[in-house]
Amino acid sequence: MYRSLFLCSFMVPVVLFAQSPTAEDHVLYAKTAYAANNMEEAKAHADSALTLDSGVQGGFKLRGDIKQRQGDLHGAMSDYIKAEKVDDSDPRLYVSRSAVYITEGHLKEAMRDVDRALDMDKTDPDAWYNRSCANYLGQNNDGALRDIEQSLELRPENADALFLRGVLKGEVYKEEAGIVDIQEALRLKPTIPGGAMSLAVLLFEDKQYDKAIEKFTEVINLDDKDKPDAHYYRADCFYEQQNKEMACADFRVAAQLGDADAKFIVRNYCNTDQDKIPKKPVKSRRKSVIEF
Repeated sequence: MYRSLFLCSFMVPVVLFAQSPTAEDHVLYAKTAYAANNMEEAKAHADSALTLDSGVQGGFKLRGDIKQRQGDLHGAMSDYIKAEKVDDSDPRLYVSRSAVYITEGHLKEAMRDVDRALDMDKTDPDAWYNRSCANYLGQNNDGALRDIEQSLELRPENADALFLRGVLKGEVYKEEAGIVDIQEALRLKPTIPGGAMSLAVLLFEDKQYDKAIEKFTEVINLDDKDKPDAHYYRADCFYEQQNKEMACADFRVAAQLGDADAKFIVRNYCNTDQDKIPKKPVKSRRKSVIEF
């Protein structure tokens, strides 16, 4: 009896050691937590994996993705560079790194990485999407449209890609087609940053003033960073409908929020008996910002 107890007590530490998670196990746990959007847990497991084995397959790339999701772009870039030294044959590594470059505005580096990814795998919709974003930010709208069409052909119901295509169609003055794309994108993903404002602007450009007013009102009620522009554009809608009272109410708010064109209009139109805005400021066409 005593001998059996001794053997059991001797065996327990060995069993526990054998059951300790490996580096590969921690990578798997990190991927599961990442998919569940639990970034702190994901990073903890990725750290454990790399502590156990710095060469574990996909370890640095995964931790870089986690850091990028957390907004630590410098840390993400550092891990992507390490990942490339471990394994430079993963096209998804270059897709991920291109996203950091795009966010930081380093478009040449982004294009280099995304082109490398596409040389390895031309069927990756994310690679085409990233390339479209880089071209859009580099003011190459034709190239961006070609790229986003490729992305949507591979993944048709990608809300972010539909939104970008809608914005791009607006940029080339195809407002009606752009409106359709952005509406569908917002149906699929209502939380797209700047989505409501971009749709409202296209409705305004397409002279659908009632619908634009409704959408600008939605943006104003959200009380976000687009609020000053939304008041100005809604005022312009009312102005086009020859409703001076409602137009000036919004122009005054936009002026109070710091819009220089609105201040001019209040002085030279709202505070006078003029029926038209004299030398109406030409508002530059609003460029949507794609949050990457």
